[in-house]
Amino acid sequence: MAKWSEGIRRIVQVFSVVTVICWISFVGIDSHGFSQITPIGWLIIVGGAVVAYFTPQLICIVTYWVIDGFRKDKGT
Repeated sequence: MAKWSEGIRRIVQVFSVVTVICWISFVGIDSHGFSQITPIGWLIIVGGAVVAYFTPQLICIVTYWVIDGFRKDKGT
């Protein structure tokens, strides 16, 4: 699989941070300022933040994997 360019790596990092900010903002708005969150809810928030952080990276990995497959088919 091809190595990511520096620009793509930086874009993915920015999107990762933005998705975490969006997730925490959504939860804050939906729970009326985090006032209606139970202890298990805090675990869900943290787990959701981790998933939100890694989702753009996973999308980039899958995209590079698919593009690499087309490059290999083209070479045969």
